[in-house]
Amino acid sequence: MSDAAASDWGWWRDRRLPAERLHLDCAAAGRSSRATLAATSAHAEREATIGAYVAAAEAEPVLAEGRARLGELLGVPAAGVTFVPSAEAALDTLLAIWPLREGGTVAVVPAEWGPNLHAFAARGLPIAEIATAGDGAADLADLERMLAGAPTRRPALVHLTQVTSHRGLVQPVAEAATLCRAAGVPLWVDAAQALGHVDTACGADAIYATGRKWLTGPRGVGMIGVTEPWWDRLKISASDLIADSRPADSSPLWLIGATEDNVAAQVGLCTAIAEYLQAGPARVADRLAEVGRQTRQALAGLPGWEVADPPDAPSAIVALRAANGQDIPRTRARLLDEHGIVVTAGAVTRAPRDMTEPLLRISPHVDCTPEDLAQLRQALLALA
Repeated sequence: MSDAAASDWGWWRDRRLPAERLHLDCAAAGRSSRATLAATSAHAEREATIGAYVAAAEAEPVLAEGRARLGELLGVPAAGVTFVPSAEAALDTLLAIWPLREGGTVAVVPAEWGPNLHAFAARGLPIAEIATAGDGAADLADLERMLAGAPTRRPALVHLTQVTSHRGLVQPVAEAATLCRAAGVPLWVDAAQALGHVDTACGADAIYATGRKWLTGPRGVGMIGVTEPWWDRLKISASDLIADSRPADSSPLWLIGATEDNVAAQVGLCTAIAEYLQAGPARVADRLAEVGRQTRQALAGLPGWEVADPPDAPSAIVALRAANGQDIPRTRARLLDEHGIVVTAGAVTRAPRDMTEPLLRISPHVDCTPEDLAQLRQALLALA
């Protein structure tokens, strides 16, 4: 990573409060900007001074603009976007409202996010595994074969996590969406690690995410996007009080967002989205891919560690495998306590069909510098 490339993104760091630690953990939660924090705080203060519901009504134009921008990013109409508390809540909501075929399976790749597998199992949905290429990406030819069977033998749902949480892997979701659409099988995309990281407007029937990671919004707000052909098939119930207040030009997803919400966090996320769009999604994606490549290069050949990702993975998520049996949670704790570096210890339960051992996850944002990576490398050497 050149000093010039890093300095081009210094403004991103300048918009944030000075960091007390080296933050290489955006896949857990990014660092919100001063403007995002100010917008969140200002709305909370507004609730205290004029009333929470009055403040929410006052903020509706901001929220509507945010939903419209999210619709563009997710590839769905603005009316098909609703806020929810988290990506996990989004999946639970989709499983509750979607008209899934009785007895059908859910097709996933081995790298599927563990909690998603748990959610499918909790609803009695069997798993069908899509074959993969060497790096773990879905084998599109195998997916096409799965979708070409008799209607009752096809999966009821294809679910792909676009960017995996535990290592640098990006799924071909746009190509999968084309295949699923032709077969009449819905595709859901978990974009929790993708939104703000890579292009997410992929044509999925449903796509969901959280705002706290690569968009660097506040914690406690996520979103669901659903394409229009499915709106009238969703099984959404609401009290008469809520249903009677539904705007005429809204979709049924409006009813999901008409419950108790953290509006301050939603307002803050709208600010984070505006800043992301100002930076340019394509530029951010290119920069994050570069950061990922340079992080892998900086950590290659590190004694006691092996990079667990392909060198050219288009993701800023980087995983290290302990070559000498190091305790991953203890290493993470020592990096934090002794060196002030924030990373994640990835347990096998994050992707139980893909992981055979814990991994140390590093996930810098666009403002990562060569000095940051050198500091990480030296810290890992010191812990050897």
